[in-house]
Amino acid sequence: MLKNWKDIGIALALAILTWYLLTGREKVEAWVDMSVEMTNAPEGLIIRKGLISKIEVRVRGPKGLVRSLDRRKWTYSLDVSRLKVGENLVDIDRERIPLSMAYEVVEVKPSRLILSVDRLARKELPVVAEWRGALPKDHRLLEIKTVPEVVEVRGAERQVRQITQVRVLLQNDFDEPPALWTEDVPIKLAEGLEANPGQVKMTLRFGPEVKAAWLRVPVRLGTTLGTTAQVSARHVRVQVEAPLALLRVAEAGGDIPGLAAMVKVPDGLKPGRHALRYELVVPEGVRVLSAPGGTVDVVIRK
Repeated sequence: MLKNWKDIGIALALAILTWYLLTGREKVEAWVDMSVEMTNAPEGLIIRKGLISKIEVRVRGPKGLVRSLDRRKWTYSLDVSRLKVGENLVDIDRERIPLSMAYEVVEVKPSRLILSVDRLARKELPVVAEWRGALPKDHRLLEIKTVPEVVEVRGAERQVRQITQVRVLLQNDFDEPPALWTEDVPIKLAEGLEANPGQVKMTLRFGPEVKAAWLRVPVRLGTTLGTTAQVSARHVRVQVEAPLALLRVAEAGGDIPGLAAMVKVPDGLKPGRHALRYELVVPEGVRVLSAPGGTVDVVIRK
């Protein structure tokens, strides 16, 4: 019984050896992808164009070994220590391809690279912010700003030299715009350039649409107890800048709520006509542009 097991084991070993010899002698070819990594990069230089992320290598070798190539991740080290400013022709060195001597390198795609190299430059540039969107009627954008207002741009000297500012764009529609809107906006630059920081905080300030207009402002008297006074003019003309919604009220013949010319009548005035100064009280969002005269006639009665 033991002798039979030995015979079976020997036969099995011979079969495996025969299969290995047959398949091992059979030569096959396959394409293998290899990622490209730079080594010995010279300080102060940057590759603008021509660098690729991978190469393709056609190899020939024993069938069993070739089939195992796809199970690993291969990396080709590209030595860029001799790069200079300008166009550089760099060959893919087959001797640097990380394969054992059991494989034959038949072809490499691409076999050489043309690298465009420039000096690395940095520049601080102002950020110009822009907002595009829709607002409801009678609203407008009052202010737009970014934090920070200046960023550092890094890249090829030729590219950096040509730009004078960094633009950021925010696109958003508002049905009911808030007084303040803040959002982080990424900085988008041409390929090969990068900004530090890579985004800015953009703040938008909204408010009502305003217009300058001349209005009839009601006069209000402030008197002490026991004083009888009457103003000669019930309104004064004042130029203001106010929201359109309020101006429509005035155009329809009404008074703007909270807008008045206040006259404080001092104690001890003798009966008769007196020219007294008035002080304008304005609601939020209204700004006085001009108030000619500044006085009204007040009649003090006994």
